[in-house]
Amino acid sequence: MFESELKMSNREKSQATILIIEPDSNERNNLKNALRTIGFTNISDSPNHLSALEKIEGRHFSHVFFDVNETNMPMVAFITKLFELENHVIAIPCSSKPEIDKVFDMMIHGARGFLVKPFTIEGVDNSVTMATKGEPINSLVLQAKDRNEALVAIVMASTDNMASILRQSKQFETAKFEVPKQLANLNNSINLAHTFAKGGDDELLVALQKFCIERSKGPSTRLGRLRKKLQHER
Repeated sequence: MFESELKMSNREKSQATILIIEPDSNERNNLKNALRTIGFTNISDSPNHLSALEKIEGRHFSHVFFDVNETNMPMVAFITKLFELENHVIAIPCSSKPEIDKVFDMMIHGARGFLVKPFTIEGVDNSVTMATKGEPINSLVLQAKDRNEALVAIVMASTDNMASILRQSKQFETAKFEVPKQLANLNNSINLAHTFAKGGDDELLVALQKFCIERSKGPSTRLGRLRKKLQHER
């Protein structure tokens, strides 16, 4: 059995520079303590998004955890400006469960993964690892007609990648090293679909059924073309 867990090395953690944007001081401290517990040491924080951008203008940050609720500027404006200042920053939106629509919107705009409040050591560890090591949401999902179709396309593309690397691993020793990463990406895409599906798992299942039916007709369909583009870009 292959292990699906991805890991950040101690060196990667020591080199990371993290900025936390969280208006609640208790939550801010909880997140800082969780990050320190799992090995991160270079951590700064800010109570709002505008002051955070001022910090980023004068200093490099590799990771930014940010609350998806607006403090003193619109969220789309914030994440747009963030990527202007730090093109390769790993931006991780944070929110409570009822705010998943906002989280998904930020992911479409380039954020990596998500972190659900209240913060726990395990949740923070999984979130920062997958955001750093996993694959981002593909921009081509914007071509899907709705969120569930996009999520299903991501899952199916991850499934194709997993099947492909497993086939290659039977012939090439080097491909075996890619198996854990692809398995983690597949698990992450499934968790992503489960968390962000509109209408819950029942509606996600309907979208999956429609996708598979359209897929069986060949790549001449719109869904087939979407899947093919997703697979090609990955």
